[in-house]
Amino acid sequence: MRPIPEFKLGRFGFLAPFKFAGDPLHFLGQGFNTCGDTFRLKLFRELVVTRDPAFFRHILQQNNKHFKKGSSSKMLRPVLGNGLVVSDGDFWLRQRRLVQPAFHRERLQELFLEMGKLTSTFLEELEEFRGKKSVDIDAKMMGVTSDIALKTLFGNMSTEDKAQIYKQVTRTQRYLVTKVRRPYRIPLMKVNGEDRRFAEDLAYFNKLVFDFIGQRRISGETPNDLLQLLLDSQDEDTGEQMNDEQIRDEAITMFAAGHETSATGLSWLLWELAKQPEIVAKMRQESQIFHNVPTFAQLMQMPYTRQVVEEGLRMYPPAWTMTREAITDIDIEGYQLKKGTSVFLSVFELHRNPNLWENPLRFNPDNFSPEAVKDRPKFNYLPFGAGPRICIGLQFAMMEMQLILSALIKRFDFKSDPAHPVGMHPLIVLKSTNGIKLFIR
Repeated sequence: MRPIPEFKLGRFGFLAPFKFAGDPLHFLGQGFNTCGDTFRLKLFRELVVTRDPAFFRHILQQNNKHFKKGSSSKMLRPVLGNGLVVSDGDFWLRQRRLVQPAFHRERLQELFLEMGKLTSTFLEELEEFRGKKSVDIDAKMMGVTSDIALKTLFGNMSTEDKAQIYKQVTRTQRYLVTKVRRPYRIPLMKVNGEDRRFAEDLAYFNKLVFDFIGQRRISGETPNDLLQLLLDSQDEDTGEQMNDEQIRDEAITMFAAGHETSATGLSWLLWELAKQPEIVAKMRQESQIFHNVPTFAQLMQMPYTRQVVEEGLRMYPPAWTMTREAITDIDIEGYQLKKGTSVFLSVFELHRNPNLWENPLRFNPDNFSPEAVKDRPKFNYLPFGAGPRICIGLQFAMMEMQLILSALIKRFDFKSDPAHPVGMHPLIVLKSTNGIKLFIR
């Protein structure tokens, strides 16, 4: 058996949890630079941290039944309930089968029409910022992707509810991440109001979703949205349908896991493209086939735009990490993992691993040319995971990001604000430290 090297901070090892909490990407980067592609790390417990694609293949696909979701996913349970992101085992498999039809190609083409309408409205709203002071583009992307998520999920929703949800999602994410990375603050959160605000936010969101479910059941209407599909879905073997709580869990999972990942990916892309005029010029050349927003058929005729999106997801993967826990003793690449071992799969470092990518810190859409993709091992690039638990909304997210990005780049120029430095600070998704501010021209 090969020993797994341990990343230590010498005599200041007790500071590791605090350094990780303060800047996870820098801290883990030091570990990879020191120990190689896989190492052990003691925070509040011991982890195995890896960017080795062989680990990803083994854990996510080849031997996925020997692993369960990592303990950190428990932090999402108060919000996501027993939805697909959190659940395991037979229950997860049943729910996956029930939800899968929502993302069939035919259904996505229908939802694309709503995406196009909302994107067109969003373009007009952005016009008021053209030529003025810089704007937080992350907030703007969160706005349009949440509009799309809520519209495709529930149909119509009030502007006030949408604004409240946006505020709550951001606050809830910071709350949950703080509890995991800074558990020593948990007693303080009971007395400084954070626990109370979280409970109030969750109660508001729950009431909103249960009201939608109840109104839909009573109305007898069957609009073409994802909520209706969840209501109508049946288990092929038993004929059973989801109860209101299960529908609530999957609806919130679709919203929370869907809109923020797309918004974050788009924000990083626009920030990067503000520095890449040659790439923008190529995208504009390709965008000549549509006027305002592309149709579904036109989107399929824009391969370079897709390459740009894929490269953005390589350099700035919104789902920047995954965790799994071994449920039995197991051997991976000559390393012996004991039952109960937590494995931290760093997608961010996998995508920037210099052993796998040429010039990994350079933004290069040619990384996803047909020739490059054909020759690349599958597990070198995993923005949506892999194996049975690959993201169910993969095609929805790619379609949404290509649509919005192509329409924005065709119509606007984006320039960085030198007075507003941008850094990466991963929460549940790969957020920026203090927003991403761009000038719109």
